[in-house]
Amino acid sequence: MSAQASHPELFARKASGLIREFGFFDTFVFNVIGYALGLVLAVTPFFAGALFPGANIFLILVVGTILTVFNGLTYSLLSGAMPRSGGEYVYNGRVLHPAIGFMANWGFSWSQFLGIGIYTQWTINYALAVSFTTLGYAMNSDGLLNAGLFISQPWPSFIFGTIVLVVVVLVQLAGMRFLRRFLNIFFVIATLGTLVTLGVFLTTSHDVFVQRFNEFMASTVNLQDAYNAILQMARDNGWEAVPQTFGAVLLALPLGYWVYIGFTYSVYIGGEVKEPQKTQSYGILASLAFGFVLYLAVIGAYYAVVGTDFNNAAAFLEYNTEASPLPVAGVLNFFASVLTRNPLLLILMDLSFFLWHFLLLFTMFTICVRNMFAWAFDRIMPTWLTKVTEKSRAPWSATVVVAVLAWILLYLSIFTPLFDYVFNYIVIFGIAFWITSFAAILLPYRRKELFEAAPTLIQAKIAGIPLVTIAGVINLILFSLILYSGFSLPAFSGPVGPIAIAFVLGIYVIGLVIYFVAAAIRRREGVDLDLLYGEIPPE
Repeated sequence: MSAQASHPELFARKASGLIREFGFFDTFVFNVIGYALGLVLAVTPFFAGALFPGANIFLILVVGTILTVFNGLTYSLLSGAMPRSGGEYVYNGRVLHPAIGFMANWGFSWSQFLGIGIYTQWTINYALAVSFTTLGYAMNSDGLLNAGLFISQPWPSFIFGTIVLVVVVLVQLAGMRFLRRFLNIFFVIATLGTLVTLGVFLTTSHDVFVQRFNEFMASTVNLQDAYNAILQMARDNGWEAVPQTFGAVLLALPLGYWVYIGFTYSVYIGGEVKEPQKTQSYGILASLAFGFVLYLAVIGAYYAVVGTDFNNAAAFLEYNTEASPLPVAGVLNFFASVLTRNPLLLILMDLSFFLWHFLLLFTMFTICVRNMFAWAFDRIMPTWLTKVTEKSRAPWSATVVVAVLAWILLYLSIFTPLFDYVFNYIVIFGIAFWITSFAAILLPYRRKELFEAAPTLIQAKIAGIPLVTIAGVINLILFSLILYSGFSLPAFSGPVGPIAIAFVLGIYVIGLVIYFVAAAIRRREGVDLDLLYGEIPPE
């Protein structure tokens, strides 16, 4: 045995080659797109009406947002202490154990790989199809109506989805400077469309909505007096209005976090954020505040116009029966589009609805690439995954791998029932967030030197207890609730049968196996990964 193999050492790593391009506004935009504000607005009323009819949506938002603040603090403070790309891979690996760090981030990354596959499909046969349908009705265009029906079919959906993925890859390869400009420009357009949607609801009365909705349904599905007919259909199928209680709000709290999933995504590109100790905290919390204000405003205006009972009855029909007469999915944007025939307003609203789906793919894709880059940088994965383009400094090899995975998963999501049996998105990533709570709780004690070397903001204490520890404890409580709901409410997060549970466990077990196999291989090469994790990665 060689002397090198007998005494493993820490290998000398080069700089990552990544460039800090993201300032505060870029980080803020990345995180708002990460939780796809317009997509959440579109689906939340029906989601809440079907699953939590006894819970006041505004109380869900208020209490859920308060708890979510601590999730934001957990990740922003950890990111400030260890400002590198990779998220919980870095935090858990450096505070808890290298294997735990990789396992958690591997699980989280698979939630994103699977998410890219399903959200690419949604971008086509959900966002684009609904937009074409409502525009076709407003403009009396059979061509647009038929286009909406056509692209919802499997092969057109796959072909157009493939085109979307190609665009995502090309933007990725153009580099982070181009990406941030791309996201910033289209974020403004998407937000403008959301504000137009708010304006349409604010300037419409309930009576006018009933009249225009009835006209739309009579002309498209030949249902007369549709508003009252839907209420009666729901009653005939077993629905009844239920009183709202605070207990129901507590059971629905995971929904209050669900609306912000992705608002901490900038931590996964931590190696490319300027002044990360401040920018991460401000960008994460500002994105949370932005979402809270718009959620309250738009959803409040929607309920005032559409009516709580009608929303819940229509949602009941869509989620629990096959009797829903709506020609498209019951999303907030659909009802807003029924209220105006102004082509400019309609185009802005529908473009916004499409963009919130489309832009989400860029954030999910980016963090998958950066996570994979971080694994390879630490030699858990092959080092060729760290290769970057000469001009744009984009990790091209990792980008290609993520693109191939996404394309395969897009195919599986369209042509197979796999996702119906295994895709529990919230449980998959929730486990990773739950584990990271312990990294926050223990950072000041297990890595005291790292904590004391962090900026003053990261070292903040309340009653002598580090803020990062407090945030970690509350984050642990929050994700315990979320995982409980994820396992007990399949309609909330996805399938929870034996196959689904085995799939989730399999992802995390495979992560552990990969780490220990990689560690054994590197040890034979004279590299001790345990020594490696004694420090945070270089710039």
